[in-house]
Amino acid sequence: MSVSNAGGSNITGAKWRSLVRSTSASSQGLSWTTTGSPTVGSFIGTNGVTYDSYTYTVSGTLVSTGSRDVVARVVVVSGGGGGGAGYGGGGGGGGVGAGGLELRVGQTITVTIGAGGAGRSGGTNGNGTTGTATTVTAQDNTTDLGTAGGGGGGGKASAGLTGGSGGGGGTGAGVSGAGGTGTSRQGFAGGAADAGTGRSGGGGGASVLGFGGVTSGIGGAGYTWINGVVYGGGGGGAYGGNPGAVGGSGGGGAGDIYTGVAGTANTGGGGGGGGADPGSTGGNGGSGVVIIAIPR
Repeated sequence: MSVSNAGGSNITGAKWRSLVRSTSASSQGLSWTTTGSPTVGSFIGTNGVTYDSYTYTVSGTLVSTGSRDVVARVVVVSGGGGGGAGYGGGGGGGGVGAGGLELRVGQTITVTIGAGGAGRSGGTNGNGTTGTATTVTAQDNTTDLGTAGGGGGGGKASAGLTGGSGGGGGTGAGVSGAGGTGTSRQGFAGGAADAGTGRSGGGGGASVLGFGGVTSGIGGAGYTWINGVVYGGGGGGAYGGNPGAVGGSGGGGAGDIYTGVAGTANTGGGGGGGGADPGSTGGNGGSGVVIIAIPR
């Protein structure tokens, strides 16, 4: 039950099915009903295969009403973490998993989309909130896919939180907060803050560690799926009374003196950290997404 995913290995704690190429999805015997109003479209994958796609940005279901089973490809992205405030670290990108999904005739696939975590607000220093998990569950429980929400960014002199990707550490008061740990095989750790430079760490991304404050505090890059879109980028860390670092590719928001930039919706991007001490606000994390892609 292997899966190609952000960490480059098997996802622990989820029943990911190995991808087996189906026969043409455009031939007889395949039809679907849905709830949650997914966006229906198609794309040519980076592997040269054409896919019909169902993109869920809100929770819903998909039921096969055809006459035969098919194996689709799926990407599951959880909500990004919110940025911290007061030399705040960037929020971690939401966990990303990608692999095969067996669609059986008559089986209901339930999709639950995770929300982004709230950035620290209210003019008080502190950590951002960790994002919410996104899951895909089959009616007969033979398939259960899920990833963890991105960790919240650290507040003043505090560590980032653990998540799909970890939040960046906050600095201030002569203390360098550590980056939060990423969830195994779904994302990477956040960067540590650096008290000497006043830079907080960037949130981890689905493919790359968040940058530490001693270097730049940039958020880690996300994971590029077969549709060519990047998901799960980390938020940028704040820099005291100066402009903050940019977020990582994949929807990560930039850090800012006063208000960290929110992670992009439906990418799982982490929110940027807020720098002013006190009085800043961390950016909210971006919400998650699920895309079910059926090969033609």
